[in-house]
Amino acid sequence: MAQRLIAGKKRDTVYWPNARPNQRPPEGDWRFWLLLAGRGFGKSRTIVEWAHWQAMTRPGTRGNIVGATGSDVRDILVNGESGFLNVIAEDERPRYKPSELTLLWPNGSMALLFSADEPNRLRGKQCHWAIADELAAWRYPAAWDQLLFGLRLGNDPRAAIATTPRPTKLIRSLVKDATCHVTRGSTYDNKANLASQFYTDIINRYEGTRLGRQELNAEILEDVEGALWKQDAIDNNRVTEARVFTRIVIGVDPKASAEADSETGIVVVGLGQDGRGYVIADYSIDGTPEQWAQRVAYAYERTAPTG
Repeated sequence: MAQRLIAGKKRDTVYWPNARPNQRPPEGDWRFWLLLAGRGFGKSRTIVEWAHWQAMTRPGTRGNIVGATGSDVRDILVNGESGFLNVIAEDERPRYKPSELTLLWPNGSMALLFSADEPNRLRGKQCHWAIADELAAWRYPAAWDQLLFGLRLGNDPRAAIATTPRPTKLIRSLVKDATCHVTRGSTYDNKANLASQFYTDIINRYEGTRLGRQELNAEILEDVEGALWKQDAIDNNRVTEARVFTRIVIGVDPKASAEADSETGIVVVGLGQDGRGYVIADYSIDGTPEQWAQRVAYAYERTAPTG
């Protein structure tokens, strides 16, 4: 049933009739609200309600709504069970214009709908607020860049982001961003609203597994499944005392394309007098060929055999 959104007196406080505490926007000064949560938590519902609150409490503002694909925007954020046309009270519900990919609120606020698969469509689209759904699943990091360039209207532009976490460079950087408030949640938080068969079949099947840790518990798993080198092994074998090297080599592994969610690997390794190999430094960079070439030159200048 569609429910009316009730805004509190504070700019950062909102009370939804059935919202859990970790579904409510944080108070204080923040630019990004990153909701890292498991499947079935209610992530999409949360950012849809937040977007509606922005539109209703800031009349005449513009928003950008971005999903991983065009069908995700249409089928989840607009028409889905947790979408604008189903969870917003009828007298406040925005009008959906599919031919123009817009939502129009009764008070003059509006939002444009975008697919992260088409980053260039976001170019130049200014907004006061934005929501980004399943950010970790976006194929092109450039879509996030273009969204940020457009988040520049008014005196308090903000974005709410919902995603099941993956250890992408973008997600890791947001978690460390001082302007980003991170809210964590799991599938278990919303058990009361999930079908019992889902809970029995899915939870019992994946609980305790690597996939379950990511998709249910919303853990950011830094180690890649099947990787030969684990983070614990690296940490446990670090060398802090100085070493004398008989040979030093700089290895370079260029990234596949400009849109790839990866870096050009630049690693300095040395052969010690003890016959062992050591990783001396990591200068990996996400940049153009000219930028990573300059980085290689810098690595060369910084390191030289000492014996």
